Amino acid sequence: MSGIKPIPADLLTDSAVLRTPTDSGYSREQLTDVRIIRTSAITDYAAGNTRECTEIVMYFDCVNSSPADAEFTAGQTIAYCGEEFEITKAELFAGTEPHHWRVTARKTGGSHRAE
Repeated sequence: MSGIKPIPADLLTDSAVLRTPTDSGYSREQLTDVRIIRTSAITDYAAGNTRECTEIVMYFDCVNSSPADAEFTAGQTIAYCGEEFEITKAELFAGTEPHHWRVTARKTGGSHRAE
């Protein structure tokens, strides 16, 4: 974007793995120099059941993050800190050129039955 600076490199301290479905399984792509913010929540949606509703928001800078040609869509997954998150929303912010992606993902699994 003309006149808008990239996300500062000192804020991009995280890494993750992007998994994209293919005809024969998943492709894997290492993402580096990203910013991930995690929010944790557990809900009780029915008597005796809980659901972990942990989400992450990942910021991927089109200049400072790698790989530079990465694209994000719903249905891909992100592996971060030993957990899997399914992308539910991917927004590309751009003007004359792409600036950054904001990717929201929800933890997969996480349903538990109380004993």
